[in-house]
Amino acid sequence: MENVGQSDLRNNEFREKFTREQLLKHVVSVTEPIIFDVGAHHGESVTYMRRLFPKASIFSFEPDPDSFKILSDSKIEGVSYFNLALSDSDGTLPFYRNKISHTNSLFKVNLASKDSIGIANATAEKNSQYFDGFNKAENIQSIRLDSFTNQYSIERIDLLKIDVQGAESLVLSGGCETLKNTKVVVIEICFFDYYEHQSAFIDVEQFLSPLGFHLFSISEISNNPMNGRTDWAEVVYLNKNLIK
Repeated sequence: MENVGQSDLRNNEFREKFTREQLLKHVVSVTEPIIFDVGAHHGESVTYMRRLFPKASIFSFEPDPDSFKILSDSKIEGVSYFNLALSDSDGTLPFYRNKISHTNSLFKVNLASKDSIGIANATAEKNSQYFDGFNKAENIQSIRLDSFTNQYSIERIDLLKIDVQGAESLVLSGGCETLKNTKVVVIEICFFDYYEHQSAFIDVEQFLSPLGFHLFSISEISNNPMNGRTDWAEVVYLNKNLIK
């Protein structure tokens, strides 16, 4: 609230000391971290992580075939590319592709969304053609995080980044054993009604809290200029069993 406490002063001091990059380097303190990049899209996060951690071993996952082609063509040293979705099952799953590729998801876009500016405008304008570019189903390969780490004999993860458009809990559900040996989880939680499935903190914490993770930081927030709600937040969890 206004004029209560010293939050403005503390936040100004925080911003002087911790950029998003400095925050990640602060919590991932090893020089050669093992990083899992889940939901890699075209490689934006791979490039970002490689710049922050030049000696990291990065495992990058992207299920969409077109996005994976762009991702894997980058051929960045120290990065292994996998055309897979991390989920709660091993096998094939329906994957829904959209005209805006970074919104592709294991969940369908909610075409009655009240939070999507584009969908709201198209609905108001009765622009039916706008909706043609959503929810094109295609089967993709899926693997559980635990299955993958067992297959590749990976004993620890220093940083697990998850950006999977509403399917966060599916990734965590398939990785409960691996999470015990994971130090830092950076996860984007989608709160808005853009997808037919909405997420919440409880969906994430039901898996992380019992394993010793605690919320360390809300590192990024996307607020909706149309209705004032928070659409999504990027949050950082630390495993207190591994990071003292």
